[in-house]
Amino acid sequence: MPLLIVGLFAADSLSTPEQFYPQLDGILKKAVAQSPRMISRAIDLDMAENDRVAAQAGLLPSVGGSYSYNLSQDKRGDLPDRSNVTKIYYNFSVTQPIYHWGERRNNARMGDIRKLMAESNYTEAYRLFAQEVRSLYLRLIISKLRADKAAFQNEYSAKQLARSEERLAKKVISEAQMFGFRMEAERSQIGAERARFDLENDKSSFARLTGQPMLTDSEIPDVIPAISSQDSAIQGMLSGFLSQKDAPTPEALNYRNSLEIEKLSLANQKTRLKPKFNFVVGVSQDQQSYSLNVAQKYSVNSRYAGISVNWTIFDGFAARSSVRSSLSRLRMMENDYRVLTDRLAQQAQTQAKMAGFYARYASINDRYLDSGEGNVKSKKEEFTRGVIAEEDVSVAQLGLYDAKINAYSSRADYYNQVTEFLGTVVQDPVLSNLSVK
Repeated sequence: MPLLIVGLFAADSLSTPEQFYPQLDGILKKAVAQSPRMISRAIDLDMAENDRVAAQAGLLPSVGGSYSYNLSQDKRGDLPDRSNVTKIYYNFSVTQPIYHWGERRNNARMGDIRKLMAESNYTEAYRLFAQEVRSLYLRLIISKLRADKAAFQNEYSAKQLARSEERLAKKVISEAQMFGFRMEAERSQIGAERARFDLENDKSSFARLTGQPMLTDSEIPDVIPAISSQDSAIQGMLSGFLSQKDAPTPEALNYRNSLEIEKLSLANQKTRLKPKFNFVVGVSQDQQSYSLNVAQKYSVNSRYAGISVNWTIFDGFAARSSVRSSLSRLRMMENDYRVLTDRLAQQAQTQAKMAGFYARYASINDRYLDSGEGNVKSKKEEFTRGVIAEEDVSVAQLGLYDAKINAYSSRADYYNQVTEFLGTVVQDPVLSNLSVK
């Protein structure tokens, strides 16, 4: 299947989160069998396989029969008394379709195609799942950083409040000035609790999504790595994707398969008023009368073989209407497919362009981060020399937290955009975790 050709256009040169987080890579591999969402999708695969077997059944012979054992009391016209009679009827037959104008083969082919569509849907479901896991994992890192910043902010505000209480006791500041310090301390306390609450919620969501135990704070990384220039690789993959005659995406592949199913369905509709031929062989037992006295019956055992014909000659123009409807659906689907291919091409180009924008935003925020780190280092040196107070170092540290949050958020946006692009051009390396090919 072209859907699963990974690495055709140098996908390995693009960095994805699981490449620098081994823990995330292990989670993505285990989630194929452990995630509740993927377990449901695997059940869909089983259902599709059973439907395929059911569709194939039309090509095989059907075997059936009936058996009846009756105790009856008969009154014959030529005899004065009633008589007790045991009656046994049975019929056992085997029917093999011979010629149905390709209808049975078409139905079997449709079952095979629907199985392929289910596999394609399973693959796409895993890719979307992996994308969500990656995004939430990066968000965990940022949530942890926000919680650390809020805790530091709360500690800083508590120290500020304690110093202000001392100054108030010495009548250095007024009660009105003290009000602001108290409100700020209370606000920072709420902020710290809220940030911790958000982090725990994100950890719970990640555990539910992946079907694995909740991560501890120590298991969540502290850093989102800086990005490197990948524009040439992205452009190369984009060019390769746009040059393909048929888009290899799961959505486009399913559309083409749906078109094939509709063509087979149209062929079947055209055979509705044609005779269908079957080969039949069987045995039966019945009762017949071979005399003028119809009440005098004998059991008859038969073994038979032959050809049966079923022919619907007129169905009130239902077959003709079905053919026309199928043709209309086919034209509509062909038009929708053309729109889809144009949309996928535009989507890939947009995602490639957005990746470039996110890379530029990340570059700016990285420079702010470098500036913030340099500022904290400078403030610590000045505090060591006794030039500034500890409060100035704390303010610089809070500024560094903000710079980190902005830088990491930009990096996360970039990596999320890159993996979305990889999914669109069907080059996401995470698909190698699947066994369905």
